[in-house]
Amino acid sequence: MNSYRFNLLHCLAEGLPDLHDPRYDVLKSAPPGGCSAGRYGDYFCLRCERPGVNLLDAVAPVCAEVRGASGVLMTDLGVEGLWEWTADGPDGHGATIVAQLLLMAAERGSLIGYGVEDLVRFLRTAAG
Repeated sequence: MNSYRFNLLHCLAEGLPDLHDPRYDVLKSAPPGGCSAGRYGDYFCLRCERPGVNLLDAVAPVCAEVRGASGVLMTDLGVEGLWEWTADGPDGHGATIVAQLLLMAAERGSLIGYGVEDLVRFLRTAAG
């Protein structure tokens, strides 16, 4: 098992959340293990170091913990230039781009009525 460092942001498609949003209070006072609360530019951020078999396995449990504790779906890993692809394996920059796109799909899909199972079914069907 490897250790992964990453930033998780609450960056919404519908606009910039207030850094003082009360939903962040519990995350600021008791962030998930291996994480500290802060800001990333204008966004609320958790800076984390967590173990995992790969990056996705390190990020997903933090997102689940945050959602369970505060109801907040973290949607961003701070990736700029999502189109700047690199196929550098499941632990590299390409993995960070894939994780960011999946988090964005989870948030934006729910805004138009798709549930998690809809997204999973789509991935299974489209990617085989």
